[in-house]
Amino acid sequence: MVKRAGVQMDAGKIDESLELFDAALGLDPKNVDALLHRSNLRMLQQNVTEAQKDLEACLKLKPDHLLARLRLATVYMATNDLNSAKESLDKAQQINPKSSEVHSYRGEMHFAQGEFSEAKDEFSKAIECEPGNPTPYVNAALAMMNAPGPSGGPPDIKGAMDLLQKSIDVDPMFQVAFVHLGQMKLSMATNLTEAQQVVALYDKGINQCRSAEELKDLVSMRLLTVAQVDAAKALGMETLNMQ
Repeated sequence: MVKRAGVQMDAGKIDESLELFDAALGLDPKNVDALLHRSNLRMLQQNVTEAQKDLEACLKLKPDHLLARLRLATVYMATNDLNSAKESLDKAQQINPKSSEVHSYRGEMHFAQGEFSEAKDEFSKAIECEPGNPTPYVNAALAMMNAPGPSGGPPDIKGAMDLLQKSIDVDPMFQVAFVHLGQMKLSMATNLTEAQQVVALYDKGINQCRSAEELKDLVSMRLLTVAQVDAAKALGMETLNMQ
């Protein structure tokens, strides 16, 4: 029944999914998986209070449930209870000191608070724990783009682009990395040849898309870039810089 509820939730059938979760918990109130997944559905409904209740019930039954601890931290962050979020992450780290997810969640909490250097450090730790996961590379790159560079100078854009490239090296089908790397390269392009190389980057990403939605996003980025390059050529410009 829990699996059926998950299928309905993935299909966007929230009411049907909730009925199945409720039925499963009616039969077995101690079903940890049902509580965990219903909490996720509650978050989709933006019912943070009920999501928190489900997660607390889940952890009462299984205190060492890492994912429940992490999701509870997310609930606390959503309600701006940062002290409780930190406490929940501390407990999660005690459960698994080498968890990449714990560091990623810490990074997200710092990022939301505008603590970009701290966020980058946590995402870097997540990479160390799980180098085959492409997501922390992107998160670290975004944090780096918002953090001061060495000696308080401008952000380390090259370092951020290197991280995005590493994300693609780890997962050549990771569309998010292609989008951010393309945008960054385009902003740094000093001539139209470099801008054209961004189009080639998007072409590479388009050939690796996992879904129609990803394809749509990359095609849109490619079309926008081509339009900018073509307009610059028509105006006799050597760069995309209008100044």
